[in-house]
Amino acid sequence: MVTLRIVLHDDLADLVGGRRDVVRRLPAPTSVKDAVEALDIPHVEIGQVALDGRPATLTDRIHDGARIDVRSATPHDLANARFVCDQHLGKLARLLRFCGFDTVWDRSLCEAALALLAIREGRVVLSRHRALLQRKAITSGLLVRGDRADDQLVEVLRRFRLAGRVAGPGRCTACNGELMATAKADVPVPIPPRTAAWLDDYWICARCGKLFWEGTHVERLRRRVAAAAARATAG
Repeated sequence: MVTLRIVLHDDLADLVGGRRDVVRRLPAPTSVKDAVEALDIPHVEIGQVALDGRPATLTDRIHDGARIDVRSATPHDLANARFVCDQHLGKLARLLRFCGFDTVWDRSLCEAALALLAIREGRVVLSRHRALLQRKAITSGLLVRGDRADDQLVEVLRRFRLAGRVAGPGRCTACNGELMATAKADVPVPIPPRTAAWLDDYWICARCGKLFWEGTHVERLRRRVAAAAARATAG
């Protein structure tokens, strides 16, 4: 039997019902990662770790009487902003696509397939499901806390320092295809007559052919994204 004390810092206590100081009794020694994840805290949410006051890694082994201090993952730059969202995050996926970030969302993907896709294509996993993010093979991810898509977008922009890289509309919100700026004369699909009468600039999806223009819908999305980016960089 191994007894250890886990002290949670920053906002990690929110993931375990507000408890900051947890005493655990385990049947045998294990790794720091396994000990902390046993509290249902995914390893992608773990930042700096100390074991008995000394810097440690998630692979370090614990011993009887050990104290583990755990801090939350901190914001960091993401060189290759490519995401895959779980089935609960369709609205977030559409916002990320509008921002210009390559984002896969497919309601039919089971967790195993989603994890495999993330590994194969080097995508960051965004999920509300902790068990998915506890899969050992997943090295980059975010446990999304918010219920509203706009709040979820703030979380992503803040964690990966992406507010300054928003460039909407950047990708097709429906299929994730790249949008190409297209003059009215070159648009290969019918344009609504009222729109064609006053607008000359359009975007068309290179994958599905959907047409976009600076209408009220795009304007609303721009305002939502701008507000999220401002929140992500504020304090």
